[in-house]
Amino acid sequence: MRVSAIDIGTNSIRQLICDIDGENIKKIRKDVEITRLGEGISKTEKLNNNAIRRSIEVIEQFVNLAREEGTEIIYAFATSAMRDAKNKEAFFEEIKKLGLDVEIIDGETESLYGYIGAVKGVNKKNAVVLDIGGGSTELAYKGEEFVKESFDIGAVRLTEKFIKNDPPSTEEYDEIRLHIIDMVINSLDKYKEVENIIGIGGTVTTLAAVSQQLEIYSQEKVHGYKLKKEEIKRILDKFMSVTLEERKLIPGLQPQRADIIITGTAILLTILEMLNLKEITVSEWDNLEGAVLYRFANLKT
Repeated sequence: MRVSAIDIGTNSIRQLICDIDGENIKKIRKDVEITRLGEGISKTEKLNNNAIRRSIEVIEQFVNLAREEGTEIIYAFATSAMRDAKNKEAFFEEIKKLGLDVEIIDGETESLYGYIGAVKGVNKKNAVVLDIGGGSTELAYKGEEFVKESFDIGAVRLTEKFIKNDPPSTEEYDEIRLHIIDMVINSLDKYKEVENIIGIGGTVTTLAAVSQQLEIYSQEKVHGYKLKKEEIKRILDKFMSVTLEERKLIPGLQPQRADIIITGTAILLTILEMLNLKEITVSEWDNLEGAVLYRFANLKT
C-alpha cells in the first residue's frame, strides 16, 4: 500500500511517501520545506496570516505530489504550533479547501511516533529518543515502563524568547541553558539507565551535515552518523562567534535554519550533559516513519 504522511510542524512541513508491506517501509521520497508556521506564536498565541499562507502553499504542493505518486492514503498531523494556536480554525478553513483532514496530536503521541521511527531506523537497544522541534522537544524511552514526554522548549520558541543580539551574547546563551535545565530537570531521573541516545529533527540532522561539511545534504551520510559531545561544542562555538549572515554561509547549514540553530544546539548539548552521555546517533528515520508504522502497520513500540 502506498501512503503519505505529512508532518505540519512549528518550523517546517515534511512529507514521506512510501510503500508499506507489513512492518517494512520502502521510501519513495521524503521532502521538507521550512515555512515557520509557528512564527511569533510564543508571544501572540496566534498563527499569523503570512505563516498560514506559506504553510498552506507547501501543504498543497505536498498533497498534489502525493496524488501524482499514486498514494492511497494521506495522513496529516500537526504538532506544537497548532496545539498552542488560539486561531487554529483559520488554518483549518484553508486546509479543508484541499480536501485534507489534519489531526492535532498531543506531545505524547508526537514522542511515540518519533520513538517508533528512530528505533526502527537505527536499531539501537536501550536508547532514549530525543526529538528537537521548533516549538517543543520530546523524550521517549522504553524501560520497565514506556516513558513519553514533551517539553515546551523548541528552537523557534527559545530563539524568539531569548535571543536579541547578533551574534547571541554569552549571557543570552546562559539564560537559554538555565531555562532548558529548569524545564527538564524533574524528568531526567527516568533515563538514568540509558546507554544510548538517538536524535531526530532538524537540529541534529543539520549538525551532522555541518560536522561533515556537506555542501549538498545527503540522507545516507546523515543517517546513523555519531555526533560526539566535543564536536557539538566545537560547532556551537563556531555558530556563536559569527553573525547570522555569516552563519548562513556555513557548509551543511540551511540558510533558513541559521537563526534558530543555536538554540536547537543548546537544547541538544544541555540534555546530553544532564544525561552524562558522550555522543548521539543521528537518525533520518523519525516521526514520519513512526506515524506510518503506528497507523498502517499497527506497530506500537
